[in-house]
Amino acid sequence: MNWTNYHTHTLYCDGECTVEEHARQAVENQMLAIGFSSHAPVPFETNWHVKQGDLKAYFQDIKHAKATYPQVQIYTGLEVDFIPDVIGPGDFEAYKLDVIVGSVHYIGQYADGEYFCMDFTAEELARGLREVYAGDVQAMVRAYYERVQMMVRYDPPDIIGHLDLIKKLNKDNRFFDETQSWYKEIVKETIEVISNSSCIVEVNTRGFYQGKTEEFYPSKWILEMCFAKNILVTISSDAHHFTELENNFRKAAELLLNIGYQEVSIYNHDKWMQAKLSTKGLQIEKNIDI
Repeated sequence: MNWTNYHTHTLYCDGECTVEEHARQAVENQMLAIGFSSHAPVPFETNWHVKQGDLKAYFQDIKHAKATYPQVQIYTGLEVDFIPDVIGPGDFEAYKLDVIVGSVHYIGQYADGEYFCMDFTAEELARGLREVYAGDVQAMVRAYYERVQMMVRYDPPDIIGHLDLIKKLNKDNRFFDETQSWYKEIVKETIEVISNSSCIVEVNTRGFYQGKTEEFYPSKWILEMCFAKNILVTISSDAHHFTELENNFRKAAELLLNIGYQEVSIYNHDKWMQAKLSTKGLQIEKNIDI
C-alpha cells in the first residue's frame, strides 16, 4: 500500500530538483507511481515555464528515469496553462503525454499586453485587481472560475490543477470572503460543469503545507460538492522538491475518507482506474497489473 503523485515540478520550470532526484525519492518512498508535470511552454516570456527548446531534454530525462527506476511507474506529463484563444491542453496532444494537469494562472492582461498572473504575490494580485478589473473583486474571481469552466468544457485536461487557486493569496479573506453566497454560487456552477466531464479533481496539498492556505486545494466544502456530484479525485502535492512528494498525504486521505470517498483515481499504464484509499496509502486489487 502506497501513494501516487502526478503533479511534480523540476528544474526545467520552477521546481528545485531534477527528474532523477524525484524518481529516486519515489522509489525510496515505495510509491506506486509518479508523474512529471513541469509547467508547459507558453507563447510569451516567463521565468517559470519550460522553454520550448528544453522540452526534448525534459522528455529524455523522464525516459531515462523510466529505464533507471523500473520499481516505480513513471509517467510523462505537463501542467498546461489554459488561456482562452492563446494556449491550452489541446496544444500538447502531439506529444502523446500520459497525464496533463490543466490549470488557470492567468486571468487577463494589463494595458501593455502583459498577462496578469493571479497567484504570484499579493502585490501582483492587488495590481491586477486594480488595473485589469477596476477594483471589482467579484468580477476577478468570476473570471478565474469562468476560465476553469471554459477549459473543462472545451479543452479538458486529465486533472484539474488546484481548483480554487484563486484563494492562495486570500488568507484571512484579505481580498474576498469565501463564505459569501456569490462566491459559493460561482464555485457551485463550476462543480456542475466538472460533473459533466471526465476530468479528475486533485486534492492538492501544496498551499497548506506552505502555510499559504488554511485548507488544501480545494477546500473541504468544495470537495463535499464534488463527492455529491460523483466527481473523481486524486491526491497530489504539487511537489517542487523531492522531499515534498507525499507531503500531508495522510491528512488528505483522512479528509477524503471523512467526506465519504473510498477510492481515488490512479493512472495505470494507459488508463485511469480507481484504487482503494486508506490513511496509509492506496490498495490495488491483486489481479491488477501495476
